[in-house]
Amino acid sequence: MINALSRLWLTRQPARASWRDLGAADAIYAIGDVHGRCDLAQAMEAQLLRDLTARGARDAVFLYLGDLIDRGPKSAHLLDHLLSQPPAGVRRVFLRGNHEDMFLSFLERPDANAAWLDHGGDATLASYGVYLTSADVRRTGRGYATHLLNASIPTGHIAALRDAPRGAVAGDWIFTHAGMEPDRPRAQQSAAAVTWGVAGDLTERETCSGRLVFGHFAGERVRRRVNTICIDTGAHATGRLSALRVEPSARDDGLEFFEVMRAGGLN
Repeated sequence: MINALSRLWLTRQPARASWRDLGAADAIYAIGDVHGRCDLAQAMEAQLLRDLTARGARDAVFLYLGDLIDRGPKSAHLLDHLLSQPPAGVRRVFLRGNHEDMFLSFLERPDANAAWLDHGGDATLASYGVYLTSADVRRTGRGYATHLLNASIPTGHIAALRDAPRGAVAGDWIFTHAGMEPDRPRAQQSAAAVTWGVAGDLTERETCSGRLVFGHFAGERVRRRVNTICIDTGAHATGRLSALRVEPSARDDGLEFFEVMRAGGLN
């Protein structure tokens, strides 16, 4: 949903989205919005490893669709995990979601972007051992907050989020955080469209956008209109994380959905 606060960040987006070609992988496992639930991400990876082993896949991609951070309690731990050595035969790739956008903007100008703390950012900072409120930042000013952040957040985490692409492609499948503008070719997609979902949840439209997998629009279940698929099931609140296997060379019969769930949410 695009509200007045979201528009503050939308005005800072680059004109065009950046893309990563995933190459000729045997299987792409797209994973929905994790939002700091490292426990669910690790449980999901264990399930996916069993699947790719059973299928004999030699080159698989675990593709996280963005919104890795905020709201849940283990954002820093999740980034540590994603940047660690992956299992044999697996590549990890993650996209940049709108919450990563807000985090990076806050790191650049804490005083001008303190509103992020009220939208799940406080949980991300707490996972690094930093406890700030938006009122703290406004009271102490930019210098104190910047010093504290630089001393607490690994530069490797920041660099990885800055370098993360906005979308990925594998054959004729497209993966983004928040969908895309349905009437524009991929090369003309804006960063705002694929990261912030300016076109809305495309699974609610009568006409779909082809082979497209995205998150961002949280719901109680995976939604699908033909092969336009949203896999955000609100992991931070529901305790349910969803994923989808795509085999680019197998057309549509290679699709399979996965779910892990831990009761209670927000644990």
